[in-house]
Amino acid sequence: MDEKKTTRRRFLQSIGASAALLAAKGCTKISLPRFKRPSKKPPNILFICTDYQSGADGPSLGSPFLYMPFLDRLCREGAVFERHYSTAPVCMPARYTWITGTYPHTHGAWDNVGNWLPEGQPILMEELHKAGYYSLGTGKMHFSPWDRMAGFDRRIIADRKGNGRGDNYMDDYAKFLSENGLSRWDYLKLQSPGEDDIFGVYDWPYDEKFHIDVYVGDQAKAVIENRELKKPWFLWVSFNGPHNPWDPPARCSERYKKMDLPIGKTIEGELKNKPLDQTNVRYNYTRDVVDRMDSDPENRDKIIRRIRAGHFGNLALIDEQLGKIIKALEKTNQLDNTIIIYTSDHGSMLGDHNLIHKGTFYDRSARVPFVVRFPKEVSPMVTSAFTSHVDIMPTILSLAGAAIPDSVEGKDVSPVFLGRKQGVQDFLILEIRGATCIVTDRWKMSVYPQYGDGELYDLKNEPDEFNNLFNRPQYAEIQKMLLGKMTGVNPKLSEQLGKPAEIIIEDKSEFVLKQGDNLPARTAPYCGGKNLLIEADIKPDESSPYDGVVVSQLGYQHGYILYVHQGQIIFVLKRWGKFNEVCSGSLENKPVKIIANVSNDGKVTLMADGSYIAEGQADCFWPEQPGKKTIFTTAALTVGFVSNQTTIADLNLRGNLTGTVEKLLLKLS
Repeated sequence: MDEKKTTRRRFLQSIGASAALLAAKGCTKISLPRFKRPSKKPPNILFICTDYQSGADGPSLGSPFLYMPFLDRLCREGAVFERHYSTAPVCMPARYTWITGTYPHTHGAWDNVGNWLPEGQPILMEELHKAGYYSLGTGKMHFSPWDRMAGFDRRIIADRKGNGRGDNYMDDYAKFLSENGLSRWDYLKLQSPGEDDIFGVYDWPYDEKFHIDVYVGDQAKAVIENRELKKPWFLWVSFNGPHNPWDPPARCSERYKKMDLPIGKTIEGELKNKPLDQTNVRYNYTRDVVDRMDSDPENRDKIIRRIRAGHFGNLALIDEQLGKIIKALEKTNQLDNTIIIYTSDHGSMLGDHNLIHKGTFYDRSARVPFVVRFPKEVSPMVTSAFTSHVDIMPTILSLAGAAIPDSVEGKDVSPVFLGRKQGVQDFLILEIRGATCIVTDRWKMSVYPQYGDGELYDLKNEPDEFNNLFNRPQYAEIQKMLLGKMTGVNPKLSEQLGKPAEIIIEDKSEFVLKQGDNLPARTAPYCGGKNLLIEADIKPDESSPYDGVVVSQLGYQHGYILYVHQGQIIFVLKRWGKFNEVCSGSLENKPVKIIANVSNDGKVTLMADGSYIAEGQADCFWPEQPGKKTIFTTAALTVGFVSNQTTIADLNLRGNLTGTVEKLLLKLS
């Protein structure tokens, strides 16, 4: 066995030695059941997960206005963990953590990209197979590749709702749609709404049986009722929702559309005092949504409420599928002989901290439901014991009577819901995209080696996580203590913190360029909220008049093009995805200095060789987006040509300039 892995495992085991004493302070809600002897016969295990469900998303979990009677039943009849966290709050890393019992720094999946697990890595389904279990998975697994069996005896694959036209891989769900004259694109194209609608939010327009979450529920119900599952069995039912697009049938979201739903906890200018990674995440996942919020701030609360209505409506639809599964177990006399575990891969922000999606360490993103029902052994309880996704594999293997591989870094938390202990650990480690977070009774601290920044919150005095205390001198000892615990779990973190990656984000106010220069997004000027001055010395070809692009900086939603065509100089403004020709004027076919002056309130003035040509007014130039400066809000800049020919074609403009840009000066103020 690898000596480093052995040392890490021993460390992880040792930190639970004082858990009973420390956890007593945080477990005041626990109702300690009497100890019961575990069953000798291996139990059936039903593992149910959703995608994007936060820890408060349930009637018994902190949101009493939600209608989820079947989840509510599981909570009433089982053990509810109030402080269960997604070890890696993004889809693929969370799922790899589930099946390996290891952290991202061990299994290698830090985000939704990359390869399969390291060669020889023990995984949950293979270990259950060794213990005599038949395993079947239905729904979303998010493995690489998507059709990998990963130790299952059978998979019924419905792997993601999809995000675009290209998401038409022929899994079982796609084949089901195809047999009925549909495809993923039929519903995915509904994400792009009319001007007054919100990207990714719509009512499901087809028969409900074609919705991916209904399909998953129907498949799970069928394999239970037709007795396909061989004893003992492990059934993993993985729903795709409430992940966006937010697309439940109207009947499911209607009640929430009428409610005055919460709009997310945030404070003005919050992102400017938080790690850069949060601003990057804001614009990386479904950017259309936050762009809509930024472009229409007066309707920000309305947008959030409509998204939340779709989110909660999708949870209502999933709860109906949970009901089908429970009733199928009752019908086949298997309910009380089956351990049911319910959780989610991660949560979603839905407006909290001015964010929409996943991938942060805030509680709305990282804290998720964890409910265990098994009446033969587990008495109803609510506990504040710390648990996380890295603990799920060893816990399931323990319940199955299977051996736990030495590679596992998580803990078996079954002693908590079996009544033997009040807790097994006094802190949790979370990891995502190279960042590491620690959660204790009092503190939550995150470090981002790739950016050299971090965050620290006093959860006792400020549970909403607004006031970032990171690097304040009075908390130096606290940070040192927390960092010691973090590096104890991942020793390599010390090296990473000592060598932060170089992030190239230009903050210059002046750029000197020439024909053919092309600045990628990471090094191009960030124009948000600033005045822009362009001075271009251009020279025509001997036989041809000027025609083409002088300079352009076209982003996803914002940008500009300075263009010359048939004796006219034109400045084109792109704002919130729409193009606006601001002004134009005559230009002689001779060497000339063009000046375009654009103020941050949208006034554009054009000059040639010191003479005024024209001016125009737009509603504003390039708005400053909330948060810290980020590579995602910067667009590539090109001189004399444009790489995005589709955009140029849409404007009936020619890309390559007939002539030469001898010198171009760009100033920001």
